[in-house]
Amino acid sequence: MKPWDVIVIGSGAAGLVAAWHARATGANVLVVNKGLVGRSGATITSGGGISVSGRTAIELGFDANPDDTDEKFFTDTIRSGSFLSDQRLVEAMVGGVGEELRRLIADGAKVDAPKHAPGHSSARGVRIPGPSMQRVVTTAALRTGVRFREDFQSAELLMRDGAAVGVAGLDRRTGEVEALYGRAVVIATGGATSNWSLRTAPEELSGDGHAMALAAGAELIEMEMLQFLPCCLVAPDMWRGLQFPWILGPQSGVRAWLLNRYGERFMARWDPERMELATRDVVAAASAAEVIEGRGSPNGGVYLSWAHLPRDIVDNFPTWTRSFSADWRWEGFDMSPLVERIRAGLAVEVAPAAHFSLGGIRVDVDGFTGVPNLYACGEATGGVHGGNRLSGNAGAQVLVQGKAAGRAAAALAGASAHEAAARLESDAWRAVQARIESPLHRRDGVVPAEMKRRLGQIVDLALGAIRDGAALEKALGELRTLARDELPRLACRTRAAAWNRDWSDALECVAATSVIESALLCARARSSSIGAHRRQDARNPPAVVEHGLISREKGSSALVHRVSAVEFSFLSPV
Repeated sequence: MKPWDVIVIGSGAAGLVAAWHARATGANVLVVNKGLVGRSGATITSGGGISVSGRTAIELGFDANPDDTDEKFFTDTIRSGSFLSDQRLVEAMVGGVGEELRRLIADGAKVDAPKHAPGHSSARGVRIPGPSMQRVVTTAALRTGVRFREDFQSAELLMRDGAAVGVAGLDRRTGEVEALYGRAVVIATGGATSNWSLRTAPEELSGDGHAMALAAGAELIEMEMLQFLPCCLVAPDMWRGLQFPWILGPQSGVRAWLLNRYGERFMARWDPERMELATRDVVAAASAAEVIEGRGSPNGGVYLSWAHLPRDIVDNFPTWTRSFSADWRWEGFDMSPLVERIRAGLAVEVAPAAHFSLGGIRVDVDGFTGVPNLYACGEATGGVHGGNRLSGNAGAQVLVQGKAAGRAAAALAGASAHEAAARLESDAWRAVQARIESPLHRRDGVVPAEMKRRLGQIVDLALGAIRDGAALEKALGELRTLARDELPRLACRTRAAAWNRDWSDALECVAATSVIESALLCARARSSSIGAHRRQDARNPPAVVEHGLISREKGSSALVHRVSAVEFSFLSPV
């Protein structure tokens, strides 16, 4: 079969923007996705904020602050990330988001006027609901002729002479392991948040793209940096992880109060000026600290209360926001029973939930990973947000990085179109097949779902919103023991190849293990508190800000951590 010019792995907004731009140049583009396009991935679960400076918003026809410049947007982003961001990536995001947002609106996106979110010095977050954004970018990609392959679980990049030449994976529908060849590959698989038990993102975000890029020779950056979204529901189980209270509260500027079991507004000890409207990293760390120090609620969270507010403030909330319908339906959930509790003056139990991977694959402004033919974009990458992400900056990131990676991949494919397409030798391909098929053929061993549960316990205990050096060391030992003794013994309980959940889970466990080890190595090495990485045993900021990088040891599968200096290309912390 003739190779594709560009293969995009992942069909969220970043992947589909990349596919659209690659196809717009004339490239032959295939998007492969683990689930159904438009019904999986993080985009459909997002609030849909897209940050733009006030001046850019005015150019797009919105009523915004004319004094809010790209420079101010840039500065807010760098400072909120504790100066850990790659400033070249931030510059590209701030300067490029307006043009892509204009295209999104031209494609039919209905976007609300900017809102002022915590951490921004001005109102910047124009909003399009996540499902609507997904629908717009999917339709646009289809119209240009992008092709799709659904229920294809990418497991390993195909490498020849050090370059990516395609991707191997499991067709979940047929149970076949297949090779898809392409002149350029773009990873847009999202983050790794599904490895945490309390999370806001869907279950398929296990870090597949991170693991594949790492195995191919790319570097990961700031893998310890995970954004926890404060004020997510911890009970009942049916609503566990939903961010509804955060949106009805601090995210929208509503002055709900965070309380510990004694009724104390504990944010006064963390940010006495902004209180509950502090940035997400601060609110998440404060909430986690209350639980760790024994002042939490019965289900392992803290309380969020609206009881001090006049009741009609909550009642009238749906009239000025598109977040909820008038009957309190949100993201497909009927939240009216919870609202009735709130209106009755009762608090709800909330906790920080794993929300967004701040770290990921290291890329340049074109999305290039350093591995020939391999690009990445969106939440699969790291470096943009540094130690913390401001609301709406993920939307800006996926639009700008998707465009850059798609165009760069298409240009590379076009330049190499006259050359013979590289393919794996038969022996090399059989080795890839054997690695992917091994859990299916193993007769006795470890149940993948049990391995997933144990991996979740490791990250929950060691990589929460508050970390501790001893716990990190212990978790790293436990993980390496699992990887050595049990990962090679993953086995499926049924031999039916099609729609085999054990097989899919096993492949996700393989990916998650290297991703979690990367995060633990970075967290252990960063002994000071900075951004979303809060060390209970060392809360002071570091004397020198450095990047933490993970790569594979040459000629080995072992992971190596190193540090590199942060380049303050435009803005210095001094």
